[in-house]
Amino acid sequence: MLAYFKILRPKNLLIVGITQWILYRFIILPFVGTPSLDVCLFLLLITDTILIAAGGYIINDIHDHRADMVNKPSLTFIPSLISLKAAGIYYKFILLTGLIIALYIGQRIHQMHMVLIYPVGSALLYMYSVKYKNTVIWGNVIVSVFVAFVSGIVLIAERASIVSIVDPKTMNLVIELFVVYMIFSFLVNMIREIVKDLEDAEGDTLSGGVTFGIRYGMQSAVKLSVILAILTILAIIGWLMWTNVPFELRSAVFLLLFVAAPLVSIIQILTKSNHKSDFTKISTILKWTMVAGLGSIVLISSTLTSE
Repeated sequence: MLAYFKILRPKNLLIVGITQWILYRFIILPFVGTPSLDVCLFLLLITDTILIAAGGYIINDIHDHRADMVNKPSLTFIPSLISLKAAGIYYKFILLTGLIIALYIGQRIHQMHMVLIYPVGSALLYMYSVKYKNTVIWGNVIVSVFVAFVSGIVLIAERASIVSIVDPKTMNLVIELFVVYMIFSFLVNMIREIVKDLEDAEGDTLSGGVTFGIRYGMQSAVKLSVILAILTILAIIGWLMWTNVPFELRSAVFLLLFVAAPLVSIIQILTKSNHKSDFTKISTILKWTMVAGLGSIVLISSTLTSE
């Protein structure tokens, strides 16, 4: 039974849930006034997003179990602890549960078109696992879009309440914070996906995968990761310089120290990396950088609401 829990990557799912809750708690509730989703319905939305991600992890492990036996044998549960048939049933059960929740939310807020978010997200991750994961860059793009989509779901779900904000400056502020975090999430996760491909290159090669690093070589993949890291740093600095968000000094310092600075250290590590352990370390730093990005949302919101 523990294998059925661990295969869902509970730590990653927790980050998904926390991400959406922070955006709701620190952007929607303080600035929107009356949100489209009350707290109970929003918790159901979080559950639905988590189920999309959980289904993605399961279908990914089903189609990638041979490579996983090489890349991370201690974390591979299919087919040693969970049979392929049982994993397929588990995947379908999670999809059905999520669809029922999505239908309930859509019915409660009288926006049944919102239900489409669930099958679109699930289909995106299914196509990633079945067709695009071990391809040159496309798999990285798809999963990074989904990571940005985690924040975008909140923006879509609350779009009616956001556009009804009386003060245009506040409305633009809310939209800007969402869009900036979505772009940040996309870029950082793109770097992480390319680095993870380098980390898993041995197993991907044996299973016939053709990732960017396998097709063009490790050094080319490292250069692409460095370019994306520099682009992300410049985007953060550019946002601080030209944004209309009234930043306090502590918010700007936090972004530079805990979001931009780790990216600088990642660039330094990447230029010297040629071992799997180096790429594992970089992947971990990038995950915490995304968490720090969430922390900056909390800090910015607390600063603005205290004025």
